[in-house]
Amino acid sequence: MPTPEELLAARYGAPVSWTPPQWNHTLDIIHQHRSVRRWLDKPVADDTIRTIISAAQSGSTSSNKQVISVIVVKDPEARKALSEISQQMFPHLEQVPVVLIWLIDFSRIRYAATREQLPTGAHDYLDEAALGFLDAGVAAQNAAIAAESLGLGTLYLGSVRNDVEAVQKLLGIPPEIVPVLGLEIGHPDPTEPAGIKPRLPQEAIVHWDTYSTPDPTHIDAYDQALDTYFSRYGQHQLWSTQMAHRAASTSTTKTNRKFLRRVLERAGFGLK
Repeated sequence: MPTPEELLAARYGAPVSWTPPQWNHTLDIIHQHRSVRRWLDKPVADDTIRTIISAAQSGSTSSNKQVISVIVVKDPEARKALSEISQQMFPHLEQVPVVLIWLIDFSRIRYAATREQLPTGAHDYLDEAALGFLDAGVAAQNAAIAAESLGLGTLYLGSVRNDVEAVQKLLGIPPEIVPVLGLEIGHPDPTEPAGIKPRLPQEAIVHWDTYSTPDPTHIDAYDQALDTYFSRYGQHQLWSTQMAHRAASTSTTKTNRKFLRRVLERAGFGLK
C-alpha cells in the first residue's frame, strides 16, 4: 500500500510541501482514484449495486429535495447504443457490466405540488436546474467512492450529454426528466496501464480568505507534470493546450450538447 506521501506525490505529479496530520482508509481510496477503461468479464451483483446507490443517496441534497433518479443499465444492447450516442472511441461501455445513468428528476416534487394544489413557480428559475446538476454530481461521487471501496473501478461519462434526447429515447426517459451523467462500474482489468493522473497544484486553485491573482508558472508546472505522466504511455499532452482547444466553441457545437437549453426548457425549467 502506498504511503500518504507517495499518493500525494502521484496526485500532484511532484512531492508536496505539506504533511497530512492524519490519514485513513477513506483518504487512501479517494487519492487512488483512476479512470478505468478495461474491464474483466465479471458481473456486479445487484445487491452490490443497491449498496452503491444507498451510498449515493447518503450524500447531501439541496433542501432535501432529492431530485435525482438513476437508471441501472445492464443490457448489452443498451450499453452498445449508449456507446454510439456518446461517441466513445474505445469499447469500454460495451465491456463494463453496469452503467448508472443519473437523472434530474423533479417528478416527485411536481406530484407533491399538484396534490397540494400549488404552482411550481420555482422551476422558472435557473437555480432549480442548477441544483439538479449539483445533486447529480454529489450522488455520483458518493457512488464512485463506495464502488472503489469495494474493490471495483469506475469511469464517469459526461458524454451522455453529447445527445441527451437520444439517451432519453433509448432508455424511455420522459422529456421532463433529464439524464446528465453516467458512471461505469465494474471489475478493473489489472493489466490496464492506467495510473493516478496528476491534478493542478493546490497553489493554482486554493485561495486563502480572498481571491489572489493566478500565477502562470503553476500552469507551466502542471503542463510538465501531466506531460511526464502521459509520457509513460508513449503520449505527450500539455494541459494548457488541451484546454485551450476545448474552450473553443467547436468543442460544444460538434455534438448535440448545444441543444441542452432546449432539453431543459422542454423539461419545464424556465432558466430565468
